[in-house]
Amino acid sequence: MSVYDFRRNIANALVVSSNDVSRLIIRAPHTYKTYEIDKKNGGKRSIAQPAKETKYIQRLLMTQLFFRLPVHSCAVAYKDGASIKKNAELHKNNQYISKFDFTNFFGSIKESDIAAHLASIFGDELSDETIKDISRISCIKHKDLPDLCLSIGAPSSPVLSNTIMYLFDQIVHKWSVERGITFTRYADDLTFSSNTKGLFSEIEPLISQVLKELPYPVLSLNSKKTIHVSKKNQRRITGLVLDNEGRVSLGRDRKRLISTMIHHYSCGRLSDEETMRLQGLLGFAEDAEPLFVSRMRGKYGILVISELFQKRGKKLEK
Repeated sequence: MSVYDFRRNIANALVVSSNDVSRLIIRAPHTYKTYEIDKKNGGKRSIAQPAKETKYIQRLLMTQLFFRLPVHSCAVAYKDGASIKKNAELHKNNQYISKFDFTNFFGSIKESDIAAHLASIFGDELSDETIKDISRISCIKHKDLPDLCLSIGAPSSPVLSNTIMYLFDQIVHKWSVERGITFTRYADDLTFSSNTKGLFSEIEPLISQVLKELPYPVLSLNSKKTIHVSKKNQRRITGLVLDNEGRVSLGRDRKRLISTMIHHYSCGRLSDEETMRLQGLLGFAEDAEPLFVSRMRGKYGILVISELFQKRGKKLEK
């Protein structure tokens, strides 16, 4: 008998019948609201948020079960205290940097991958039906994809993506440590750094081999985003600039852009879409270089910057 009775927990939490729970689980992957937001470095990112009931259940799972799932220390996103700045700082003293990116990371993590992972961790506690239900309630059905998968926007997707990658992180981290390489994974961004020249020709073959041998998920590298740089070039990690003195910053171009946009906003010359982009950039800046945001408060006024952050907070709560 299952130790964790998922359907009963949902019925009790939502005060609904078992038939209503069954219908909710069946419909859950089809009830997402999709919209687009600007990426920090240009382009658009598709966000898919689940219906209110599904979101509530996913959060319930996070507090009751998912917090026990293993996450490797080299996974530096979606954790308490994690930030893009802390990720960049782990590499700031190394001369050579290589960066890799997965193609369609969340969309590549399928319902069957989640089920296999949950079975490997909680096989003695969860029934097959419960594992199937939890995997389904955690996924979206995209019109153009045959399988249910994780979505960017569901509250449970970050922790599930982190734990799904545990075996990959474990193997790659061990390999890196043996060679004096620093390895971190920020969601789908893989960063390797070292002070030893010539090691990085070995990294991509290693990643490809590990991905081929993993039982799940099926992932591939986006070769267009593979980058190798040294101190001779501008080094960027998760959008931040590392200078040759080991400092981490937003970079002059992004600071200039943010300052200009704040000026236009204060003069009423920024469209709603541009204001949303500015709010995202300010959140990014607050995380990465809070001293710069403080200077913007001094330059444009506390009220202007506070207003932008308040609007951003309300948008995130929706």
